[in-house]
Amino acid sequence: MIAESKAQLRKQMLMKRNALSEKEIKEKSREIKEKLFSLPEFKEAETVAFYISKGSEVATREMIDEAIEKGKEIVVPVTNDEIEFVKYSSNLKIGKFGVPEPEHRVPEEKEPDLVILPGLAFDLDLHRLGYGKGYYDKKLKSMKSKRIGICFDLQVVDAIPRHEHDERLDLTITEKRKIEI
Repeated sequence: MIAESKAQLRKQMLMKRNALSEKEIKEKSREIKEKLFSLPEFKEAETVAFYISKGSEVATREMIDEAIEKGKEIVVPVTNDEIEFVKYSSNLKIGKFGVPEPEHRVPEEKEPDLVILPGLAFDLDLHRLGYGKGYYDKKLKSMKSKRIGICFDLQVVDAIPRHEHDERLDLTITEKRKIEI
C-alpha cells in the first residue's frame, strides 16, 4: 500500500516538475540558492555535499560554482551499491541512473558539514520522497551532517507516505519558504 502510494506520488510530482520551463527552473533555483546561501549553517560549513542536478531538478551547478568561489569544499554523491561522497570536479561523465558525476572519483575522507538533498516530494514534517532506491536514506542513517532538502514549492505536500527507514531532514527550502520544525 505505501509502496503504491509512493509510486503514484513520484509519478505525479515528476509530471508537475517536468512541466516547468527552463526559465522557471533557472529563476526558482536562483531564489532557492539565495535562501540556502544566507543560512548560518551554510555560511559556517566548510564542506558541503551537493547533488549534481539533472533534468527538471533544482539546478545546482551555479550553486556549486558559487560555493567554490566562497571557499567551500564541495563533494558530490556517486552511486554504486551505495552512495559515496567524492570531491567535486567539473570533468563529469554520466553515471548510474543517468546522473552526472566526476570522471575521476577522489573519495572524501571526512563527513560533510551540510548535505543538500534532491527529491521528488517533500512534506511539512521534513520527510522527502526520493527516486525509490533508498540510497540517501541508507547513507544519512550513519551521518551527523545537517540535512537540507531543496525543491520547488509545487513539490511540497502535507504528508508523504513513509517507512520506518526513511530519514528526516533538518530543513527544506523552496523558492517561497523555509520549512522547519
